[in-house]
Amino acid sequence: MHGKIAIYMDSTGRGTVTNSAKVFFDFNKYIWSDKRSMPCVGMLVEFHSDGKSITGIRPSRFQEFKEGDFINENDFWRTDNDDELEDIQNSRRSAYITELYRSTDYDAIEKIPLSFTIPQAIQNYFAEEILSVETLKSNVQDEKEIPCILDYFILKRFINKALDTLIFMDNSTDQTQFAVLKSIIMHLENSYNDMKDKHKMINITKIFNENFLSLQCHYQALVATIDTRKNRSSSLESQIKNLQLEINLRSNSNQDPLKLKAKEERMAKLKKENDYYKSSLKKLDSLRNDFYKKNLGIFENAFKLSREKLFTKIATGLNLCATIIDIKIWHLSLKSTGVKNSYFTRSNIENSFCALAFAEHYLSRLNKTALNPFDQKLLMYIKKITKEQRKKFLVITSDLDLLCRIKLEIFGINPYYIVKYAPKKVNYQSLMRDNTFDIVYIDEKHIWENVADIILQGKHFDKTGKTKFKLL
Repeated sequence: MHGKIAIYMDSTGRGTVTNSAKVFFDFNKYIWSDKRSMPCVGMLVEFHSDGKSITGIRPSRFQEFKEGDFINENDFWRTDNDDELEDIQNSRRSAYITELYRSTDYDAIEKIPLSFTIPQAIQNYFAEEILSVETLKSNVQDEKEIPCILDYFILKRFINKALDTLIFMDNSTDQTQFAVLKSIIMHLENSYNDMKDKHKMINITKIFNENFLSLQCHYQALVATIDTRKNRSSSLESQIKNLQLEINLRSNSNQDPLKLKAKEERMAKLKKENDYYKSSLKKLDSLRNDFYKKNLGIFENAFKLSREKLFTKIATGLNLCATIIDIKIWHLSLKSTGVKNSYFTRSNIENSFCALAFAEHYLSRLNKTALNPFDQKLLMYIKKITKEQRKKFLVITSDLDLLCRIKLEIFGINPYYIVKYAPKKVNYQSLMRDNTFDIVYIDEKHIWENVADIILQGKHFDKTGKTKFKLL
C-alpha cells in the first residue's frame, strides 16, 4: 500500500502513516526496512498492514513528481506498490517512444534531444544515499560550540564507551536522548559501507546503459528506427537477389522481353530504395554512435565526481554526528551530579568527560613501541587534536573540593583542556619540569610556602616564559 508519513517522533521512534483514503496506520522504527534512510514527516512510503498497525514499511522509490514525468502523485495514490507504479511509468514511456518513432522525420534530424540530463540520472541512481544525507540535514542543526570535527571511524568505540559510562553514572541520562543521532549514524554508516564495498565492482557502462540510455526516449525511438530500416534493407537485398536470379534465368531461356524489362525496372526501383536506406542508416548510425560516446564520456566523469562528493558528504556527516554526540556527552557530564561525584572528584582525573579522554586512557595502558596499526593511527590522531586544541592548566592546592570546582570551570570551556594538580612541592617541581602550562592557579590557603617563592620556582622551570600565574 502507498502512503505518506503524517507524524513521526524521533524521541519515541513511533509514527503514523495515512493512505489515499485518509486512514491512519501506526508504526515504529523497529519495522522500518530501509538501512540507508530514516522515517520523516512528509516522506512517501510503501507499507503492509494487518488492519490498523503496519507490519512492514520502507521509503517509496518515488518521492518527487515533476511536470513532464510519465507519472504523477495521483498515480502514486492509485497504486498499491512501487512495482505497479513503475509498470505504469514504463508503459507510458513505451507509448511515448512509439509516438516519437512514428512522428519524427529521421531524414531531417541532426541531433538527438535529451529526455533528462546526466545529473538527473546520477541523482536517481544515488537516490537512497542522497536521502540519508538529506535526513542528516533535516535532523542535525549546526553546533556553535564544536571546537573541532572528530573522525567517526577512529573514535567510534570511545564515543560509545563515553556514552555507556555517562548513562551508568547519571540516572537522568538515557539512550532516548541520543536516539535520533544514533539512528542517523546507523543509516549513514550503512550507506558508507555499501558505497565502499561496491567500489571495486562498479561497471559504469552498465550503469550508464540502465540508468541513462535506456530511459532516453528520443534515443530509443532512433534505435527502433535504425532496427526497422535495417530489417527493411535486408528484405530489399533479399528481394534484389531473388529478382536477379529470375532475370538471369529468363535471359538464358529467351523469355518475353516485356516481362524481363518489367523485372529489371522493378530491380532498379528496389536498388534505389535500398541505396536510400543504406545512406540513411549510415547517417543514423553515426548519430547514434556519437550520442552514445559523447554522453558515456560525460556520464563517466560526472558519475565518478558525484560519487566521490557523495561519499565525502556521508563521511563528513558521520564525523559531524559523532562530534555532536561527543559534545552532548561533554555538556551533560558537566551538569551531572553522578559524574561529578564519581569522576571529577577523583584527584587523578586530568581530562574532561569525552571520547578523547577515554581514548587517551586506553592508550596509556599500552606499550607505545608495540602498537597495532589501528592503535598507532589512534595515537597519531590524538596527538594532532591535542596539538591543535589542548591547553594545560595546573592547580596548586590540597583542597580537593576546590580542585573539582576549578576542573569543572576549565573543562566547561573546552573538552580537550587538561587540568593537573600539585598538592606538594615535589609534585609542583616535577610537573613544571615535564610540562608547559598556560595558567598555574595558586590556592593561597593550601600551599607549603609563600606565593612569591612558588611563582619564582615556577618561572625557573618555565621553558617558554609565557606561563601565567593566578591566585585563587
